[in-house]
Amino acid sequence: MTKITSSIKVSRRDRAFDIFLYMILTLLALLTLYPFWNVFVLALNEPLDTLRGGVYFWPRAFTLNNLKQILQMSNLLKAFTNSILRTVIGAAVSVIYITMFSYTLSRRKFVLRGLLQKMVVVSMYVSGGLIPYYFVIRGLGLINHFLVYIIPFMLNAFYVLITRTFIDELPDSLVESAQIDGANDFIIYLRVILPLSLPIIATLILFTAVDQWNSWYDTYIYTKGTDLTTLQYELVKVLSKSTSSIKNYRDVQSKLTNGAAITSTPQSIRMAITVVATVPILCVYPFVQRYFIQGMTLGAVKG
Repeated sequence: MTKITSSIKVSRRDRAFDIFLYMILTLLALLTLYPFWNVFVLALNEPLDTLRGGVYFWPRAFTLNNLKQILQMSNLLKAFTNSILRTVIGAAVSVIYITMFSYTLSRRKFVLRGLLQKMVVVSMYVSGGLIPYYFVIRGLGLINHFLVYIIPFMLNAFYVLITRTFIDELPDSLVESAQIDGANDFIIYLRVILPLSLPIIATLILFTAVDQWNSWYDTYIYTKGTDLTTLQYELVKVLSKSTSSIKNYRDVQSKLTNGAAITSTPQSIRMAITVVATVPILCVYPFVQRYFIQGMTLGAVKG
């Protein structure tokens, strides 16, 4: 009887702990998701009403004008197309080069393995700066060329180290078996390494796609005109113009006093820009979520 009572007490304690744990996790999830939800709420709220404050969980004065103002940009279609192209092509090229280079570094018999690994690590901490980098880009003939979005992003030192660590954990017997069957390194890379590296490949796709999608400074530095403009760069220009035209609430009040029409504020434009820039790349995550989690776990460095 005593044993049964003690087991019941333990189960109740476990249940109470589980409830407490679920409450903490739910609270953390809400705290994580709320900033994103608030961005959507402010993007769908009247700009002048937003300046009054107090808009937290639902639009108090619903409007689509903030999003319409962004979607009516003259170069939106061209910028969106360029962003899609650089994201898709850039991510694909980056994944190919990173996995090939990482496979090379994972081969212990490779003579230059140690030197190249040191060069990769040093490149993470040492940089020549913007001006030498600009001269390199100009020397390669990439100014005002679409490849300026692709070639500089082909290799990333941090991603190389993660991928090499993942490949190092694959059984050497698989490579040795392929070599016995007469396969060369290229065949081993295509038919052995890549099929086994789907988790880290999905992780690389997500990382490189986000890097390409969010990049705008290279458009500002290395391109001129509208042919190579990107969505992020156009959104930055809209935000800059909005911020310079209406800097604070006093400017809004003065314009209202003079009878000027206020259709947007820097805050409303900023929130609408965040929605437009975030939603497309968020659509990629559900397709790679399972592999992404596996890749971050299996590619981690063991202590």
